[in-house]
Amino acid sequence: MPRRVYPVSYFGMLGLILLLSLITTFNFTKQKPAFSSSAFFFLGAGFMLVETKAITELGLTFGNTWQVIGIAISGILVMAFLANCAVQWFRIRGTIPWFLLLMASLLAGYLISGQGGFGASIPAKISTLILLTCPIFFSGMVFSSLLARTQDVAGAMAVNILGAMTGGVLEYHSMYMGFRFLYLLAIFMYALAILSHYLPSRSLKSLAS
Repeated sequence: MPRRVYPVSYFGMLGLILLLSLITTFNFTKQKPAFSSSAFFFLGAGFMLVETKAITELGLTFGNTWQVIGIAISGILVMAFLANCAVQWFRIRGTIPWFLLLMASLLAGYLISGQGGFGASIPAKISTLILLTCPIFFSGMVFSSLLARTQDVAGAMAVNILGAMTGGVLEYHSMYMGFRFLYLLAIFMYALAILSHYLPSRSLKSLAS
């Protein structure tokens, strides 16, 4: 873009999308979002930021064609699916190790992107592919581990979808802050997710009030 700006037209459309999402969630679904599932809201927002960022950067690395974008989206879905399978098959319940790996991979991506990436050689492109898809896998591990503990799966998924819509809107901060800023925004969302999960419920209710 020639200059940093938040287009006014985008504000109107994105605001309308969020409003319709809230109306749909609170009026046409049986399971209402609950504050106790707030971790899944932030996980949804963080995942959407990581997914969008990965698709865009993979397109810049391998070429912005429909074939590349299709392969990138398929790869992201496969990584999320493998994370679900790993949690189910190996009965993984701990979240802290995967959360730390997730934060480390996002921080590494932020630092490397600031240096211009790995380069244009084949090994460099493979390294870029690994760096961009690892956060998808680690975030899937965190999500699946937390979901395995919850008793209200439908309510958690409702909150997660609403969070994903919010993350899609937050992605447009890249138009003003730059695309690299999405790394920091995703780290912030995942930090809020893990804090909202491990803080006592009483503390969360006091924060809400």
